Amino acid sequence: MLTRFVLLCGLLLSTRALWAQTDRPIPFPRWYVGLQYGRQDYQLAFSAPAGLASGGAGRTNAYRTQLTLGYQITSSLAIQAGIAPLKQSFAYGGSGTNNAGQPVIERGLSTTRSLAVPILTRYTVADKLWKNLQFDVLVGPVLFWSQGKSEFTRMENGVLTTRSLSTTQVRNAFLAAGPSARYVVGSHLAGFIDWMFYKNLQSTNSSYPGSNLGNKTGITTAVNLGIQYRFIYR
Repeated sequence: MLTRFVLLCGLLLSTRALWAQTDRPIPFPRWYVGLQYGRQDYQLAFSAPAGLASGGAGRTNAYRTQLTLGYQITSSLAIQAGIAPLKQSFAYGGSGTNNAGQPVIERGLSTTRSLAVPILTRYTVADKLWKNLQFDVLVGPVLFWSQGKSEFTRMENGVLTTRSLSTTQVRNAFLAAGPSARYVVGSHLAGFIDWMFYKNLQSTNSSYPGSNLGNKTGITTAVNLGIQYRFIYR
């Protein structure tokens, strides 16, 4: 019996190298693309508008469509970069009469173009909790650019009496972090929801938090729904 046991152990040890060659790791997709849509809220620090001595603070809260390209480094760790452009326009004005009874027409148009570029690391903390459901953590910087233009005119009795033009610019960077839930459907497709938190990294004066709707912490949020397509397995 002892001889058979020794021989069996020797056989197992001699074939260990062969097992290591044939027992390859489970393949997983490397590249993926994603499309998402959701409300993204950023607390901004503006540069000095044209004609003013100093800059100001503001806040943008808008629905954005974002396209993402990612690369899976390991089965749990990935890095992804997104792009989320947006154009917003707001027109206002009215008509009436002045103190002299002359017709007055006021018109205003405000246009803002912005771009958010998140560069995030995605780490899977739990997978296959319920069928194909998994939970991730996202963290990384978000670069944000915005340029606004506002024009106002006032006509009195057919004569242009007031015309003003102002511009604003934003060049901000944020730290983003938050959880994500993903549900994998098949080999390539997954749906997800991200709940992100943003913190503006640009230094601001003491009036900054109070000028943003009472947001004293300076932390804003985003909730995004999306789909993700993963390419061939490797």
